[in-house]
Amino acid sequence: MMKMTATQQQGNPVTRFVKTVIGIVRNVSAELTGAGEAMARTNRFPQPRPQAGVAQAEQAHPAGKVLTGV
Repeated sequence: MMKMTATQQQGNPVTRFVKTVIGIVRNVSAELTGAGEAMARTNRFPQPRPQAGVAQAEQAHPAGKVLTGV
């Protein structure tokens, strides 16, 4: 009978590898699901865009004035 030390793991290495990969995929899937749900919550009630005042719009784009490079 073989005695197991603290550093040895029990079981087939291929089985341990497959279980590790499945665990990683589950964790990534859970993260992506959580992120998708968070994005859905923020998109449920979109905030209206702030409206610029008429005075600000006129300052930004003065009508009828042409800039010349003099």
